[in-house]
Amino acid sequence: MRLAICLLLVSAPLWAQRELSGAAKIQLSLKRLANTSSALMVAAHPDDENNSLLAWLARGYGARTGYLSLTRGEGGQNLLGAEHGFELGVIRTQELLEARRIDGAEQFFTSAIDFGFSKTAAETLRIWGRDKTRREIMSILEEFRPDIVILRFSGTPADGHGHHQASAMLAKEAVEALAQAGGWRVKRVFHNLFGAAGGREAVAVDAGEFDPVLGFSYAEIGAMSRSVHRTQAFGAAERKGSAPVYLAVVWGDPAQKDPFEGVDATWNRVAGGAPVADILAKAREQFRPGRPQEILPLLAQARSIAAGLRDPIARRKLAEFDETIALCAGLWVDAAADRWAESSGRLLNVTAAVISRLPVDAEWARASVAGASALESPLKLETNRMHAQSVKVKMQPGLQAVFRIRIQGADVELKRPVRYRWVDPARGELTRDLALAPLVSLSVPQAPLVFGDAKARDLNVRLTATAGGASGEVKLELPQGWTSTPASHFFRLAAAGEIATFRFRLQPPPGESRGSVLAVAQANGERVTSGMKVIEYPHISPQTIFPEARVELVRADIRTLAHRIGYVMGAGDEIPAALEQIGCEVTLLTDEALKSADLSRYDAIVTGVRAYDVRPALRAVRTRLLEYMAGGGTLVVQYNRLESERG
Repeated sequence: MRLAICLLLVSAPLWAQRELSGAAKIQLSLKRLANTSSALMVAAHPDDENNSLLAWLARGYGARTGYLSLTRGEGGQNLLGAEHGFELGVIRTQELLEARRIDGAEQFFTSAIDFGFSKTAAETLRIWGRDKTRREIMSILEEFRPDIVILRFSGTPADGHGHHQASAMLAKEAVEALAQAGGWRVKRVFHNLFGAAGGREAVAVDAGEFDPVLGFSYAEIGAMSRSVHRTQAFGAAERKGSAPVYLAVVWGDPAQKDPFEGVDATWNRVAGGAPVADILAKAREQFRPGRPQEILPLLAQARSIAAGLRDPIARRKLAEFDETIALCAGLWVDAAADRWAESSGRLLNVTAAVISRLPVDAEWARASVAGASALESPLKLETNRMHAQSVKVKMQPGLQAVFRIRIQGADVELKRPVRYRWVDPARGELTRDLALAPLVSLSVPQAPLVFGDAKARDLNVRLTATAGGASGEVKLELPQGWTSTPASHFFRLAAAGEIATFRFRLQPPPGESRGSVLAVAQANGERVTSGMKVIEYPHISPQTIFPEARVELVRADIRTLAHRIGYVMGAGDEIPAALEQIGCEVTLLTDEALKSADLSRYDAIVTGVRAYDVRPALRAVRTRLLEYMAGGGTLVVQYNRLESERG
């Protein structure tokens, strides 16, 4: 039973596991349809959110719930691999999206960058741009229209990290500015206190409340959600029992017992919405898990009334109505491309598919992808029979299929991103996003090239064809004083996926110099300067990025004092290769070597990023390392968490 519910909640939390529909999901959808309230949580980074509270709000209370992370966490560390900076931000973005699948909230961002630890809010506001970031938060508030806003931090030096302080300061400023300008007015702003209320007046909600429909408490669901932040090593225990969360009002109307005090969370707040509330109440009362199609006439009636209302809440709820009707009809719709990567303007074959798996009166009226019709004439849907139509469309960003289906008298519209679907022999059926790729991609070393003298060295550039029939020239654009031999290479790649590697001999200048080299391909008249890299981890969908094919160059006269280096690899980094470039002899130390090898032969021992998190043997040999240092050895420890954070 536990496995089934986990899968229902999220895809669960492993990306390789699929998302299931069913009676519990329909009940959640009906609860959400009847609730018109909304809440937005605001903080600085991925993993700053209170996942248990988000689950209580979205899954328990039934409010539309969002989390606004001002950054994408580019400045964090990576427990899982060598990605950092922009690439880490891509992974942490996906971790947030997977977490939201579990706790039921929506995800929002601003353009602010996580530039690493900041000592003060003033520094953060200067780098982010106070006015710019505040305007972005105001725009999100105006679009989302939350009844309550929940700050994870206080906006004072007690928060520590400057980003944390700034997130609370800016969110509160944005709420106040909107209210003063006559825009959306939030009912109240809370500070989500860490731990107990400590004598402060606060509203308490119990995230440990058990949900018999889901089979978990909201705190347990929150722990599942939080554990998706794997790059940051935030695996959490699924604790049972009471788990109070305290919310202190810092702006707006006071509240005593309920975060939504004074907020009408029903359709009665919408002009003309009272009949919708009555019909939805009947639908919830008459719902039977084994016969969800029996409430379709009620849902169709409520949707028809809601469609005639002008209130923004009613307009937004139409998409929820459509998805709930589809669930009750056992309807599955999909749009799948015949390949996952293609260059702009080239044709993709997209198959739009529909199946109604319950006995309902349903007709597939229309389907379109990027404006191209995938259906010549309406199709009557036969129970549990797949109906599929194909259409050729030009590859472009954000391909989406729009299905219009008439179900039990209701005309519903369902939107699905076009994805690639395939079967992995080990993991089963999987899907991934499409990648808009250049005609060819260039691969160059990621680590900087360090020249300790004026001797020439090789630089290899690998070309991979996204589509067949690519030809042209590949060359290097170098900083002043640097040269390459030859100046360029001609290439011709006949088939998609074909690879060719070209060698250039780089000659540095005689004196010190810093710069970068850019690999450039002129392919069929198109200038290409990017590579193509797929980031894959089991807990997120594969992400395709296109980093610039640029390598940093350093020419410096380097004198090394430590020649023999013992390196303890952590989560993954490029330091050993960089040390070798400056003439060091690097030995990667195994756990056995740490325990028994003669460490005195090394001039220095370096531990990689988060080595203490992923190499338990390091703790076991602490005494040996202390003795090594006492004997004159040098130990360099890179980024790690505090002992207290590891548990």
